Amino acid sequence: MTWGQHNRARAYDGLVDMLTKDDARTLYRARRRVLGAPARDAEAARIAAHLLPWLEEAAPRRRVASVLSYGAEPPTGPLNAELHARGFAVVVPVCEPERLLSWVRWHPGVPMGRSAVAPIDEPIGTREDVRSMARTDVVLVPAQLVDSSGARMGQGGGYYDRFIASLDALPARPVLLASVYRHELLPAGSFEVDALDRRVDGVVTADGFTWFAPPLPPDGPLA
Repeated sequence: MTWGQHNRARAYDGLVDMLTKDDARTLYRARRRVLGAPARDAEAARIAAHLLPWLEEAAPRRRVASVLSYGAEPPTGPLNAELHARGFAVVVPVCEPERLLSWVRWHPGVPMGRSAVAPIDEPIGTREDVRSMARTDVVLVPAQLVDSSGARMGQGGGYYDRFIASLDALPARPVLLASVYRHELLPAGSFEVDALDRRVDGVVTADGFTWFAPPLPPDGPLA
C-alpha cells in the first residue's frame, strides 16, 4: 500500500485503520522524505518555539536529555544549541550493546566518533547510565508516530522502549516528551502497539503540546 492509497482508504471509509508496524514505518518514513527539508526545518523551528519557554518553567534542574536528529527526523541542532546557550545541561544518547543507552554531555563542537554498535556518529565523553535520569527534568523522546493515547512508535530498534522501562526503578523520573511532525500525531488505534511498547507523557508538534498523563496540565509546565 502506498501513502496515497492509505490516505484515500481512510477518507472513504471514515474509520481509523490500524496499520502494522512495518506498514506504518514505511508509509510515514516516505511522508517525512516528501515533506522536504525546508518544511522540516520550519516545523522544527515551531517545535523549538513551544519547547524553549516551557522548559524555562518546567526544568528547574536545567538538565534536558535531547537527541541528535538523523536523516528526515525533526531537526534538533538549532534547539540543542539554543538550550546550551541558555545554560541548560544537554545530554544525548549513545548506543550500547544489547540495545541499551548511555548518556553523554553535548555542547557545540563536542568531539564525535563512530558508534561501535550503530551506523551513526556519537559524542565522545563520560558516559552516564539510567541513574542520571533521576536528576534530569525532561527527556525529548524521538518517535516516528504518536497516537492520542500516548502510544509511541519508534524506528524499531527498541532502544527507547528498554530505556523508558528502566526508568521504573528510579525514585523519580523525568517527563517523557515526544517530538514529531504535526501529521505524525494520530488518533488512538492508528498503528499496532504491543506489550513492550512504552508510552510517553506528552508530545510537542509545530501546533503545540498534547498531554496524555496526569497530573501534567494541558497547556504548560508541571505543577
